[in-house]
Amino acid sequence: MSRRNFSIFFIFLALNFFAQLSHAQTTQWPSKPIKLLVGSPAGSGTDAVSRLVAVKVGEVLGQVLVVENKVGAGGQIAAEVTSKAAADGYTLISISSAHASQAATLKSLPYDPVEGLSWISTVAVYPLILAVSQESNTMSITDLIKKAKNNPGSVSYTSSGVGSALHLMGELLAAQSDTQMTHIPFPAGGGFGYTDILAGRIDMMINIPGLIVPYVRANKLRAIAVTSPERYETLPNVPTLSETIPGLEVISWLGYACPPATPSEIIKKINAAIRTALSNKDLQAQMQKAGVRPQANSPEEFHALVEKGIAKYRAIAQSRKIEIQP
Repeated sequence: MSRRNFSIFFIFLALNFFAQLSHAQTTQWPSKPIKLLVGSPAGSGTDAVSRLVAVKVGEVLGQVLVVENKVGAGGQIAAEVTSKAAADGYTLISISSAHASQAATLKSLPYDPVEGLSWISTVAVYPLILAVSQESNTMSITDLIKKAKNNPGSVSYTSSGVGSALHLMGELLAAQSDTQMTHIPFPAGGGFGYTDILAGRIDMMINIPGLIVPYVRANKLRAIAVTSPERYETLPNVPTLSETIPGLEVISWLGYACPPATPSEIIKKINAAIRTALSNKDLQAQMQKAGVRPQANSPEEFHALVEKGIAKYRAIAQSRKIEIQP
C-alpha cells in the first residue's frame, strides 16, 4: 500500500472510530446528571416552574436535572454560558420569553439570540395581566383607555425595566389604543412598584400571573385584562385585551434550550421526555397553581416562536422610538 493510500485509509479509520464513539455516547445518553441553568434568582416565578418541570423530566430521563441559578444581566449570563457549553446534552437552560424582548432592545449580545442556542421545546405558556389597585375607580380596560385619551400621559404603568417584555406590552397597548401612557420602570429588586400601585401613585401594573394573582385574591389588586387570546382559566371573569382591541394578544412562554450543535437524537429524547412529563396530572396541577399552563412543541416550532417574538418586540421598540439599550 502506498504512503498516500495508507494515509487515506488511516483517516477513514479515524473518522469511522469517532463516528462510532459519538453514536455510542448519544445512545448511552444520559449517563450522568444534567445541569439545568436558570437565569432568574431562586424563588422567582421562572425558577419555581423550572424546578417543578425539572423533577419530572429527570424522572422520565432516569437522571437528575440539577438546577443552577446563573443570575445576571437579565438572563444573559446563563444564555451565554449555555451557548458556549459542550454540545453533549449535559447542559440545558430554562429560558423565558424575556429572552426575545431583550434581544429586540439591546444593541448587542455575546451570542446569537436565535442560532446561538438549540431550541428543544416550550414547557409552559401564560398571559400577562393588567391590574390596578382595588381602590382605583378604573373598573375596566375601557375606563383606562378613556382616561388616557382624555388626559394624554396622565395614566402611568410600571414594569420590570426599560425594554422588558412588560414595558413593550404597555407600549403596544398605548399604540393600539391610540393613547399616550407614562412608563415607570422598577428594575429587578425594585419590588415592581407594588407599594406605589397600592398607594395609588401609579395607575396600572403589567406582570405575570404568579406575581399578580395572589394580590387579586387578597383583594389588593383588581385585574382588568389578560393578554392571552382566550380568557385565563385562573381568572375566568377577567376579559382579554382582544375583547376590547381585536388582535391585541401576547403570550409569554418558558422553555428548554441547549448549546448549538447538540445532536438531534439527544434533542429528540429531551423533547419526548418533556412531553411525557407534562402529561403528568400532578405536575399539571402544580403548574396551574403557579399560574402557567403546560405546553410542549417541536424544536422547529420553538425556533420559529423565538424568531417571531424577537421580530414582534423589535417592531414595537422601533415604532414607539424606545431607545435601544447598550
